[in-house]
This record gives sequence, structure tokens and C-alpha cells, in this order.
Amino acid sequence: MAAGRRCEVKTMATYVGTANPGFAPYAMEELRRRIPGTEISGLASGETFRFTSGSREPVELVKELRRDEPVFLRHLFPLETETPLTDSREDAEAALSAYARSLDGRVHGRKVAVQVRKAMNSPFPFSSAEARDIAAAVLRELGAEPVVKEADLIVSVYAAAGSLLLGCSDPRDNLSDWPGGAVRFRREEGLLSRAAFKLLEAERAFKLPLDRFTNALDLGAAPGGWTSVLLDRGLKVTAVDPAELDPSLSGHPRLHHLRSNAAEVSFAPGSFDLLVCDMSWDPHRTCRIVSGLSSALSAGGSGIITLKLMYRKPLQTLRELTEEYAEAFDIRKVKQLFHNREEVTMWVRRKP
Repeated sequence: MAAGRRCEVKTMATYVGTANPGFAPYAMEELRRRIPGTEISGLASGETFRFTSGSREPVELVKELRRDEPVFLRHLFPLETETPLTDSREDAEAALSAYARSLDGRVHGRKVAVQVRKAMNSPFPFSSAEARDIAAAVLRELGAEPVVKEADLIVSVYAAAGSLLLGCSDPRDNLSDWPGGAVRFRREEGLLSRAAFKLLEAERAFKLPLDRFTNALDLGAAPGGWTSVLLDRGLKVTAVDPAELDPSLSGHPRLHHLRSNAAEVSFAPGSFDLLVCDMSWDPHRTCRIVSGLSSALSAGGSGIITLKLMYRKPLQTLRELTEEYAEAFDIRKVKQLFHNREEVTMWVRRKP
């Protein structure tokens, strides 16, 4: 080796990743395409898997995934310790305690959340709450403050079929600070349907406060789940659907209901600063309708749109749809949210 030259040693880290049920294969494929040389294997069928940082430096990889999130990867955490797992309570408690103690020096004076998840076929003998209490007791001894939210660090525990996988990380490096990315909202009074949670989660995931908008167009609004959220945020809403809205919305002073098909309406340019659409139609047809109404948005106005994945090749469908939407909009983010099922949610802005 020439004098003064150093041999570069690439470090490789392993992570546990989670996707919506049935969509792990697509999350894994996204990662294969993004990370040269990554190794990926399943942990829980269709939902949880492990992958390596491949040829990427771990720190740079996490920064990249945070900056440009994959569509189907919902949550991840670094795998720092893996121990064999049986149904022995003593062994499981010892493993949890030993890992927690290994964090001495990292957790002192920090707020630490412990998140525990368990595969359906795991012999792990504790409930999530029991395991959390075991780890939290040790962390408290080390000078940490166990918390449920607004943590400085998250200790992640995943009980797989034959092993216990543990790691500790900054919440933002997990893509979600909810266990496994499973965002849970309390059922708010006035929410009309489960679909409303999709819009609430999109608001959070896209960092797009809905109350900053003024006039919204809701396409395919019935029975009014998204409309009710927008009204609660103080917006004026034009809801388009030939079907009836929920009676609780009747007579609302900021609501105008057009009993029409979304494909048959038109509006003056710049009428709205927000367009939302959760129609259960063919996604290409939805794209034509939404794109045709793009001029109804003010310049830079936002759209939140659900894309139904009703075809056999979701990655190909997404590629086609993003190309189609890009003709009228700047695409800001596409993400399969926890409350999505056979679909993803997209945030766009109207092009100037």
C-alpha cells in the first residue's frame, strides 16, 4: 500500500423494518433498489423484516431515508442485540434487563420510551406492558426518565418467532415515533368514519397543518369523514358527491354540498387552496378528474389524494400514476400511511 494511503473500512448495520400487512414485499423491493448490496429477510410474513445498510454508511443511509422516505417502509429501528427466545419468563426478563443495562451512559438524564411489539407466532412470555415495565425499571436505575411520548430516545423491542431483537435510536431515525409506525388516534367526537383517520394521519405525516388553509374542495365526499375534519379545522368546504352527507353536517354554515359526480363539476380558477380526494375509483380515472380540476387550485395550492392500488403490481402502478400526476402537480410526498389499506396517500402542489 502506498505511503499515506488508508484502507477504507465500510461499516454495515442491520435494521428491523415494518410495513402495512401484506406490503412488506414492496417495502423490501424499494430498499433493494435504493441500497446497493443490502441483504433482506422476512421476520413476520408480509409485515416485518430485517435489512442491512449494504454499501451505504449507516448514518448516511438513515439521513437519506428520513429525507426521502420510501413509500411502503413504515418504521425501522437499528438492530443492536439479538438473543435466542423461548417461553421462559426468566430468560426473557434477563435479556430485557441486560440490554437495558448496556445502555448505561447513553440514557442518563434522557427521556426514554420503550416500545415493545410481538409477532403472532412468538413464544415471548410477556405482554407489551409487562416487558416495557421490566426495561423501564432498569432505565430508571440508570438515571433515565421513562416516558410514553416526546422521548429523546426510543428503546425498541421486537419479539420474533425465535429471537428477541433490540435497539435504541433517536425517534426521528425510526421514521415514526409510534411503535411499528402504528399511529393511533383517539376517536374524536364528531368523526364520521374510519376514513377520517387517514386525513388526520396525512396531516401529521406530511407536516401539513390543515388549519393553515381557507377553502377546500372535497371530491367524493360522502358520507363526509374528510369534510368533517376540514370543517373542524375551520375551513370552508365544497363537498362534491351525488350521495347524501351525514345528517350531522346538514346546515353547517361553512359547507356547500354539490350533489354531482366529481367528473361533471368545474370551478373558477383559484377557487380553492386545498383539494382532497378519497374516491374509491380506478386510480387512473381519479387522476384524470383531479388533474382536470387543478386550475381550481390557487398557485401553490395543495392536494391530498388517496391512490387505490387495485392492480397486481403496486410499484408499477405508482410509477405510472406519479408520472401522470406530475403533468399538473409537483409531487411532494407519497406514503402508505398506517390507516391506508390497499392504497397510499399522496401530497401534491399545483404547479405555478
